[in-house]
Amino acid sequence: MKKGMSIALAILIAGSLAACGNSTSDKDNGGAKTESGSEKTKITFALWDEVQKPVFDEIVDKFEAENTDIEVEVQLTPWSQYWTKLDAAMGSDSAADVFWMNTYLPKYADAGVLEPLDEYIEKDGINMEDYVSVVKDAYNYKDVQYCMPKGMDTVQVFYNKNIFEKYNVEEPKEGWTWEDMKRLAGQLKTEIETAGSDEYPVLMELDPQPSFFNFISQSGGYVLSGDRKKAGFDQEASVKAYEDVVELMDEGLMPGSEVLSDTKGTDLFLSQKGAILFMGSWKTAVIDEVSFAAQVGTIAMPAKEKGNQSVIGGLGYAVNSSSKSKDAAWKLVKYLSGEESNKMQAEAKVDVPALIRAQKYYKAEHIDVEVIFDVAETGFMFPTSSSVAEWLPAVNEISAKIFSKELTPEEGCREMQKSTQDALDHE
Repeated sequence: MKKGMSIALAILIAGSLAACGNSTSDKDNGGAKTESGSEKTKITFALWDEVQKPVFDEIVDKFEAENTDIEVEVQLTPWSQYWTKLDAAMGSDSAADVFWMNTYLPKYADAGVLEPLDEYIEKDGINMEDYVSVVKDAYNYKDVQYCMPKGMDTVQVFYNKNIFEKYNVEEPKEGWTWEDMKRLAGQLKTEIETAGSDEYPVLMELDPQPSFFNFISQSGGYVLSGDRKKAGFDQEASVKAYEDVVELMDEGLMPGSEVLSDTKGTDLFLSQKGAILFMGSWKTAVIDEVSFAAQVGTIAMPAKEKGNQSVIGGLGYAVNSSSKSKDAAWKLVKYLSGEESNKMQAEAKVDVPALIRAQKYYKAEHIDVEVIFDVAETGFMFPTSSSVAEWLPAVNEISAKIFSKELTPEEGCREMQKSTQDALDHE
């Protein structure tokens, strides 16, 4: 999932609601009136990303121009405070009427914080097949649609053509495998060392979405079972996924965690210190702005034993179940998830639309973005459950110990299995 993500990883602990502020009548809020003299319905819309807020201010202005009986207050709450405010508002009407939601959805759906949207969707004849299926399904929990999809993010490979040309190594080709990648990386390593240079053949950020959650699935394992009741870190395939990353470090094909914990893999790539970067689509706009952007190629991740599928993240728009103006809140959600709103976000490059017909508006000056949409066709949703806020931080902490060699992959996976399964068993 994304932060400013996009999963990303954004992905990951971020959430969606923020600011306090319930919907009340305009009589209680200064008596705003429509042109006919009737009171406007005032609602609040909470988000956390300061980069996206100016775009949403414009989107809300357009919404208000088309819905003159509704006034919307956009509330920005810093990422670090977002969930705290939502938790404090749970079970009351003090939360925003409309808010962003992410992978934490099961927790808040189970707590009754989210308004089911199925009746609204059916009443207005919205075709949910118009949205990327993985993102749509990510917000359908226990056969109830709790959010309308906002955007999406996928993971793929960006590579620096200049570095491949500099060392006379062939570029990655469609259909490549993990072994193909290691072969190319090995050739690059040899040439870099011969030249006395300091580039890294492979880079990645050691977080769930841009790296190891992909590799677990690609190796034939799973993080959570389909019913979200069983953790899968104890599988041989899951252990192997971690072993393969550690092997890249041991063979000098990728920097160790002592480097990647200090400097993000993406930052090294932007400094032209890396040839191959595993990274989410949420970094596309940043990469598109660098001086060598025209020499950046994109390609799906190399295939492992069971494929090259990508973890897909993305946000959704939720309605507060305690809102006093649910009809107005739904109108806003319907607009936010519609084509005009998605077009504005895409053209501003703040998000890749989950609305399929709006994806044509997302373009980059140099980067080929088609890989994002191709990868989405075979992707899978970011693993989540009601207790994700408990087990995911533990997974991140233990994974870091594996990559720093404090634990072997087998030891680390055993610890992750226990901590995750314990959390699942107590949901």
